[in-house]
Amino acid sequence: MTSQQRRAVIGGILAGILISAAFVWWLGGPSEATVKRTVVTTIQEESPRSILVTGTLGLRTTIDIDSTSAVTPSWVTTMLQVTQPELLPFTMGTASVRLRIPGTVSYGFDVQTLTPEMITIEDGVVNVSIPDLAVQSVEPDLSQLEVETSSRGWMKMFTGDMQDQVRRDALSRVEATLRRQAEARIASSTQPRINTARALQAMLTPALQSAGIDDPEFRFRIGGDLVLSPSGPPETIPAVRDTL
Repeated sequence: MTSQQRRAVIGGILAGILISAAFVWWLGGPSEATVKRTVVTTIQEESPRSILVTGTLGLRTTIDIDSTSAVTPSWVTTMLQVTQPELLPFTMGTASVRLRIPGTVSYGFDVQTLTPEMITIEDGVVNVSIPDLAVQSVEPDLSQLEVETSSRGWMKMFTGDMQDQVRRDALSRVEATLRRQAEARIASSTQPRINTARALQAMLTPALQSAGIDDPEFRFRIGGDLVLSPSGPPETIPAVRDTL
């Protein structure tokens, strides 16, 4: 065998080894580091404002406010309390307002708190620990606002001014009230976590398929010990953007 033939044989052997190694690597799928990087990058690129909104809640709240005051100066009221308490009801007036209003609350998590250490692979399943969900935006639907007003006592003579003030006070509490309701719902219900798991499955499946995993399976840990494993094909989740 000539030296040229030997070089050709050796070159063929080396090429076969490289092709075999590439084939074995391809069959084995992407490395764990690649999967972690793909998961983190995909989620963070989807959320340029740092917040990934994974669902919304439709809520309705009722706010009752009573504003009671005396028509007499405070010293007169104090004197009547001591000398003629039976006259006090005639000096008092109350304006009441009841507001009923629906609203939409979005929730999600800060993607900057997601790190590669929160992602593992066990038996081919991609495990992702998700940061706690939090309320991201509150949008009262003022077009659906319902208002009931009433006045008692001397305030009946000044119904418009007093009720307008009480109404403004009630409206100023709407957003905070809806936010508290949403926070309680997120803390007590599993549905927001299920929605988040499905949204992430829909987002991550195409990215991991492109990375070399034909049929990625997920297990999401969201809020303490709650573990969710979405089954079936990923659902199409409508895009929801943070409006804060």
